[in-house]
Amino acid sequence: MQMNYTTPVLALLMAFSFQMNAQQEAQITQFMFNRLVYSPAYAGSAEGACASGLYRKQWIGLEGSPDLQVLSFHTPLFQRRVGLGINLSRQSIGITRQLTAEMSYAYRIPLGKGYLSAGLSASVRYFAEDYSDPRIKGTQDISFDPGVPQSLQSKYLPNFGVGLYYQAKDWYAGISLPRMVEGNIDFGAGAVGLSTESRHYYAMGGYRLHLSPSVAFHPQVLFKYVDGTPFDADIYMGLELNEQFHGGLSYRLGGDRDPGSGESIDLVLGFKIQKRLMVSMGYDITLSKIRDYQTGTIEVMLGYCIAGPSPKAIDNPRFFE
Repeated sequence: MQMNYTTPVLALLMAFSFQMNAQQEAQITQFMFNRLVYSPAYAGSAEGACASGLYRKQWIGLEGSPDLQVLSFHTPLFQRRVGLGINLSRQSIGITRQLTAEMSYAYRIPLGKGYLSAGLSASVRYFAEDYSDPRIKGTQDISFDPGVPQSLQSKYLPNFGVGLYYQAKDWYAGISLPRMVEGNIDFGAGAVGLSTESRHYYAMGGYRLHLSPSVAFHPQVLFKYVDGTPFDADIYMGLELNEQFHGGLSYRLGGDRDPGSGESIDLVLGFKIQKRLMVSMGYDITLSKIRDYQTGTIEVMLGYCIAGPSPKAIDNPRFFE
């Protein structure tokens, strides 16, 4: 290829491809409030119907950096024995974008002092790369290189997922595999499957320790693993005040500096505007080398839950858990 691309968009894609070897799915700092994204078994775990919206802008100031929007809804049915959920998401990185629609079903059974849920999901994902994007520039016109597509390339891929989730009064734990099929994400009729959707395995857990009637300490963790790549995790240490305010720090493993330095340190703060309406914000401080070219990552989330009958075996955990 003779073209010499120097735009920030392609530079970003080349840099980000190393991270994508480990994590093709979007990172979410406030994973504790978005568990339906990771596990279909979480559907219906609140005492009533819950809806949330999340916006994430990664690596602010870097052109073409990752951008994510997620809309989620889930509700319990049939005396909380069944849960149904929907996730809609849009992710863009440079000239690449993904649109995902996912439906989840969970069956919940009382077990001990909580509920054990088994979940299934079905999804369809739209992949697209727009090589006509005006941000792509070279030393010569793109049309002179037959190896570079001249227009939008796109395709649809279906997938399926499974999960197990246990929730008690003050703790939860779960494992999941949201996308079981390693679909071919190469474009074109002659694509031979050099690029595929990798299976992402997740494990999550959290515990609430009541320090006083008005203060609770709530550590939570999300473990992430992809075949052939290093182990990854988000570790969150948070406080809840009067069931009204929450805040904490999170540490994300990974990164590209000395071993143990990690990918980011993240701040999370939020509060209830009303009894059932919550707003929460996150800010990531990047630790990897790309921190020299951006000014951090922001997340904003809004969530609302409709009150439902409280079960006898389990109290509804705070903040939409």
